[in-house]
Amino acid sequence: MPFSLDEIDVSILKSILEDGRKSFRQVSRETGITTPTVKARYERLVNVGFIKGVLPVFDFEKVESNGEKNLIQLDDLKENTKKRKSIHKGAHNSNLKEEVDEIKKRITSGLTINIVCDFCEGPVFGNPKILKFANIERFFCCISCKSGYTQKYRGRIESIKKRYEGKSELDE
Repeated sequence: MPFSLDEIDVSILKSILEDGRKSFRQVSRETGITTPTVKARYERLVNVGFIKGVLPVFDFEKVESNGEKNLIQLDDLKENTKKRKSIHKGAHNSNLKEEVDEIKKRITSGLTINIVCDFCEGPVFGNPKILKFANIERFFCCISCKSGYTQKYRGRIESIKKRYEGKSELDE
């Protein structure tokens, strides 16, 4: 059990599940969690691979004139292929709401997320070894994988750090 969701993670996930376009500030207001904490927790969930992306739902009724409502939702991100699912007029609202409700039920405090080593791609048991740079976290099963990753990607890591430092100086 290398990584478990707590109540803060759960409330953030439930908030963005309602509308993935929300800003961190808006999520913060809804959940009562500070904006920096929301941002850090969101980025951590992305870094561990639990959040793969925030995907749009298209309403083609806005462009079609025949009156048939088709909502297209991207369901699956396996191997970067996006499978489209059509939800047709009549049942679209209830089906979408049921899907969201089902996801909300599954996201609970203590939910365990399996982490894969970012170097050897093996499972991470116990506490992962974490490499933090810029706003990125990478997770490893052992010190050897962490140092191997650091050596292999030293140039990229330094480049990202420099870009990140440049952006934070501009923000101030």
